[in-house]
Amino acid sequence: MANGTATLPEREVHERHPLEEEEHIRRREEVAFGGTATSGLIAAGAAILAIIGLAGIYSGFLLTVSAIVLGFSFLFEGGAIVARRSALLQETTEGRVQLAELGAGMTGETLAGLGGIVLGILSLAGIVPAILLPCAIILFGAAMVIGSGANVRINDLAMAYRQEHPAARHLAREAVIGTAGLQSLVGLGAITLGIIGLVGIVPLVLSLVAILGIGVTFLLSNAAIASRMMMILRR
Repeated sequence: MANGTATLPEREVHERHPLEEEEHIRRREEVAFGGTATSGLIAAGAAILAIIGLAGIYSGFLLTVSAIVLGFSFLFEGGAIVARRSALLQETTEGRVQLAELGAGMTGETLAGLGGIVLGILSLAGIVPAILLPCAIILFGAAMVIGSGANVRINDLAMAYRQEHPAARHLAREAVIGTAGLQSLVGLGAITLGIIGLVGIVPLVLSLVAILGIGVTFLLSNAAIASRMMMILRR
């Protein structure tokens, strides 16, 4: 009895454990996919508001609103990155190490999103918007530059662990590096436009142009990442 029936429940638990781990990983990947797609859609909305503002329709008001909207896009982007890291960590360590144990639950995108939302709300209340909005643009640009390598590192780790074909790994890496390079370039441009606007040179127009560039970049990059994640989820 001790050698037979006593070990049966333990055997069943061990048999169910891998399935439970796979379910947890899949849920995190689904959260990451949802966050990435949502971030891209919200960024597209911010870009549309910036275009309308550049056309001269309620420019000041739409700039403030688009900054707040873009802040939410950064929040979802940060959440998606955390979810992807968590799924990859659980997959590689089989649940033995949690992301919270590494102190990696906060990203630059999350902080930039929170900061941008706060600065946008203060500007909406009429508190020196000519200063706060360019500061928000600089914050967004800095977050794009700092966080541009996050997806490259996550993709490299995921492809290496899953032992993808070298050709597929190379193509995926090239695509992700291209996206990261574009984000860095747009981020540096946004920082430059924010600094120029901060010294008083047409801050309204430059801030709208920066938000348009960031919004379009987020839409394109997140669409590419979301399509890659969709292929993984369909396996």
